This record gives sequence, structure tokens and C-alpha cells, in this order.
Amino acid sequence: MLKTSVLLILALTLAACEPIQEKLLGTYEINPDRGCGSCTANGPQSMAFEDEDTSDGIEGNYLFEFQDGQYHSGSYGFLLVDTIVTVILYPEDASFDYTPLIGTNLRKDYRVSGDKIKEDCEGLFRNCVWDRQ
Repeated sequence: MLKTSVLLILALTLAACEPIQEKLLGTYEINPDRGCGSCTANGPQSMAFEDEDTSDGIEGNYLFEFQDGQYHSGSYGFLLVDTIVTVILYPEDASFDYTPLIGTNLRKDYRVSGDKIKEDCEGLFRNCVWDRQ
């Protein structure tokens, strides 16, 4: 009985230790019923993160699409891996409104929990939320 319990706890611990890079992968849609009014108005309508096996520190490619048909895309990497994931976006392509971002880098602090990405909006307990599709 004790041996079975220890094995079960070990298995659950290892499953919970999935690298944050793996948790971030996928396509997410903004949840308009959660967060602040600025989330839907200013944030991306959808975010997609793809994996790429490279050794140059770049984790993969991203695409952010906004409500008005605008977008920016490029590659991304991580500055810090913790409960808050600091993602550095390197825009390489963009629609007209976002062309000034090309060649820069954007720092975004996200929390990935379950099938959601969360970002602070107005205070400690208000978050913009994107749900995995």
C-alpha cells in the first residue's frame, strides 16, 4: 500500500512538472467574459505559439491576431521560467498598425495554468484570460 502511494505521488509530481515551454504551446482565444475591458480592446484576440527545435535560444514562432484584423508574428524565447513566464517576442512580420514593432522585442509576463494564459490587467486579482482552443 505504501509503495503504491509513493509511486502514485511520484507519477503525479512528474506529470505536474511539465516544462512551461510545453504548457505554452497551442492556440489561445481571448475570454471576453473575464478580465478588464482593455483585454478585448487592446490585447490580441488570439495567440498561437508553436515549437521549434533550435539551439539558438529561440523557442519557436508566434502569431498574435487582433480584433480589427491586425497582427504581428515572429519568434519567441524565454527570459525566465517560473510561475510567471516572461516571454520575449521578436516581431518579424506585422500588419500596418504593428510595423513599428518589427526589429524590436516585447516582454510579456504570462501565467500559464491548465488550459489558460493569464496576464495582469487592473490589480492583483484581475487578469486577461486566453483559453486554449
